[in-house]
Amino acid sequence: MQADQARGASSELAGESDADLMVYMAMSQDDPSTAGSAWAEFYRRHVNYLHAVCLRAYADLLGGEPGVCDLVAETFKRAYENADKFDADAITDPDRLRLRTRAWLGRIAQRIAQTWLRGRSKLPTAFLQQDTWQQVAGAPPTQQATTPRIERVREAILSLSRREQIVIRVTMQWYQPDQAHQRLPNDVAAELAATLKTTPENIRQIRRRAMRKLEAYLRDPAVSAS
Repeated sequence: MQADQARGASSELAGESDADLMVYMAMSQDDPSTAGSAWAEFYRRHVNYLHAVCLRAYADLLGGEPGVCDLVAETFKRAYENADKFDADAITDPDRLRLRTRAWLGRIAQRIAQTWLRGRSKLPTAFLQQDTWQQVAGAPPTQQATTPRIERVREAILSLSRREQIVIRVTMQWYQPDQAHQRLPNDVAAELAATLKTTPENIRQIRRRAMRKLEAYLRDPAVSAS
């Protein structure tokens, strides 16, 4: 009966924008029922996307599906707790707002993953203190929109050895597009070296070698034509 009521309340919010859902979620102290229903709708709307993105980016780093599920759960928990900090930037177009919302979720997930990778301290799966968390069933990730360029990048990464893939995926968590020269934080490089049973200097060599392979793969006209 409670599950039916929660689903009904959530469906009433299905037409609300992501920004409006954030406003309702931020009302958790004053109106926990509405906040919980808004969170349930927000979760249904974005969980497949976030799960698919985290699965691609972090599965190797967090121990596969269980670690990814922990990350997704913790991300939605943080989003609920920090809904009042979301800035819609006056965007009203639903598609643009969805992109902004998902970018915000992605940044939350990235910061959590960085913290976990730094300390190797896996957190337990986090549940909101509301019945709706248990009542919202997670669905398998849907096929995400892609482009030929994105597919080639994915193929290029998969062409690397597993060790090279791990180094590249960890490196990308600290990548800043506006900085010309970048390197992993020393503590992260040391932890990664310990995980792969090698040295920080060898980690840098593996990264350089992997980057050369990726560049060669993406420049290869035969790959481009295939």
